[in-house]
Amino acid sequence: MPLRLDPVATATYVVTLLTPAVAYTSIRLARARAFDPHRLIQAVLLTMGWLSVLGLEIRIRLAGGSGAFLAYAPPELARLAHRLLTLHIVVAVATYGLWTWLAVVSWRRFGRALPGWFGRRHRQLGTLVFGGLCFTAASASAIFALAFVL
Repeated sequence: MPLRLDPVATATYVVTLLTPAVAYTSIRLARARAFDPHRLIQAVLLTMGWLSVLGLEIRIRLAGGSGAFLAYAPPELARLAHRLLTLHIVVAVATYGLWTWLAVVSWRRFGRALPGWFGRRHRQLGTLVFGGLCFTAASASAIFALAFVL
């Protein structure tokens, strides 16, 4: 059976899969006290993530919504696919919201408060964001398989 690939969904999927690996590299830079490259990578990664998600959202809306997105999922897995998509969206939105807030606050405080007292909270919230990015990549893989492979 041929794959039903969609270029916009595939590009977003690739960005979603690469994001945790690139974020991990950025985290390692911050741990090595290379804060400027860490900031740059995080800003570029967050911007690419938002652009790819917005592109996918526009593509889904033009196609008729999430129902059309999962229309090719096997009928016996349709209920699971919709539940997984809902969970994926909730975690992804929360992750990107927290990540955006963390990036904006950190950008403003850099040089003034970082890595000072804000550093501990920054690391804790960054850990939550990294976990959310990993979950988002894993759940996107399942959704991609259901929508375009199975």
